[in-house]
Amino acid sequence: MHGTGVLESLQALLAADPDVVDRAELGVLIRHGSAVRGFLDAADVRFSRRSRQLADAGRSESPTAVLMDEGRRSGKEARAAQDRDRVCEQFDGFEDALAAGDVSGDHLDVLARLTRNLADDVAADVRAQAADLLASASNDYVSQFERATKDRIACIRSRHSAEAESAELDRQRAESKVKRWTDRASGMKMTLLSLDPLRDSAFHTAVEAQLARLRHDPANAKLPFAQLQVEAVVGAVSSDAPGRRIPEITVHVDHESLCHGRHDHTLCEMSDGTPLPVGTAQRLCCEAIISAVVVDPDGTVRELCAEQRTANRQQRRALRAMYRACAHPHCEVGFDHCRIHHIRWWSQGGKTVLTNLIPLCETHHHLVHEGGWQLSMTPDRITSWIRPDGSIWCRGPSNDRTEAGRRATGPRPRARPPDRLLV
Repeated sequence: MHGTGVLESLQALLAADPDVVDRAELGVLIRHGSAVRGFLDAADVRFSRRSRQLADAGRSESPTAVLMDEGRRSGKEARAAQDRDRVCEQFDGFEDALAAGDVSGDHLDVLARLTRNLADDVAADVRAQAADLLASASNDYVSQFERATKDRIACIRSRHSAEAESAELDRQRAESKVKRWTDRASGMKMTLLSLDPLRDSAFHTAVEAQLARLRHDPANAKLPFAQLQVEAVVGAVSSDAPGRRIPEITVHVDHESLCHGRHDHTLCEMSDGTPLPVGTAQRLCCEAIISAVVVDPDGTVRELCAEQRTANRQQRRALRAMYRACAHPHCEVGFDHCRIHHIRWWSQGGKTVLTNLIPLCETHHHLVHEGGWQLSMTPDRITSWIRPDGSIWCRGPSNDRTEAGRRATGPRPRARPPDRLLV
C-alpha cells in the first residue's frame, strides 16, 4: 500500500493545532484529513476483499465479521466496506481515486446503492460509463453526484425498455406500507408510513396545508410546534377536517420531455429534486392544473401562466351517461373511481373535448402511459387497444351503456372501488 502524500498529510495533522488556526489554515487541515480518510477507506476496501478471498477458501470468517471483530466496526460500516469493494471492482479508477482522496467513501456509497439491483444489461451500460462517473464524482459534491448518477441511470433504462423507466417507481409503490403498533414502554401508539415519492408528496402537501391553517389560528398561539404538527397530520387524514383540500403534487418537467419523452437533458423531478419517470409525469397531466414557466437560457424565470385542462363538470356528466365503468373491456372499476384520459394526450396537442376523452381506472391509465399501450377512438367511440408491439388486442364500442357496448364488454357492476385488474 503506497501513500507518500498520505504520510505528508498525516505529519501535517500531527504537527498542527486546529484550535488556533485561521480559516485558510483550517481549510488546508481539512483537506489533509480528507486525504488520510480516503486512504483509510481504500484500505478498508482491500481488507474486505482479502477477507472475502480467505473466507471463500475456508480460511476466515466473513468480511463483515472480520471488520467488526478486528476493527471494532458496526455492522453497517462493515457492510459499507463490502459495497465499496464491489464498486471498485466494477468501476475502473474509483479505488485509486479513493486512495488519493479525489473521491470520498460517500461517493462510492451512492454508486453502490444506485447500482445494487440493476438489470444485467442496464448495469453493463452503467459500468461502461465509469470514466464519466469518476469525473463527476471527482468534481461534484455527493448530493450533485447522486442526482447526476440517477439521471444517467434513468436515461440508460429508458433506452432499454419503454417500461423500464417507471420500474423503480412501481417497485416503491408496491413496497409502500403502513405499520401500526403500541410501544410497550410508553403505551404510545406508533404508526410508520413507507410511501413512494408520489404518495409521499401528496400526503405531506396535505399536512403542510393543515399546518399553515393551524399556525394562523390565534387559538393555537401557545401550542408547541410539535403538537401543531401532530394536529396537522390528524387533520390531513380526517374527512371532516376544516379547510381540507385535494393535495397538490408539483412536478418540474421540461416541455420537450412532457410532449416527446426523455432526452439527454431531461428535467423531470419532484419539488425536492426526487427524479420522476417522464411517463408518470405525462399520466399526471391527465388531471392537473398545468403551470407553464418560461425560463431564460441563464436560468431566470421570465413568465408564468396557468391553464386548467381537466374535464369540466358537464363533460364528466356526459361521459358518466355513456360509461358505467372504466373503458377497458375487462375492467369493473366504476366511473367515479376513474380518471378522464385524453386519447390524444394533452401534452401532444390533444384537446379537452368529449371526442378525445375516455374514463380509465388507475391500473389501465398506468398501462397506457407507462406500459407502452396505445388507444385510438373513432367519433362513434369505437376504441382500439393497441399492444406495445403495435398489434391490435381489442377493437369495439367502449361506451358500455349502449346495447352494442354491453355486448362487447359483458355485464358489469355499476360501481366498484379500484382493484388490481391487469390486462
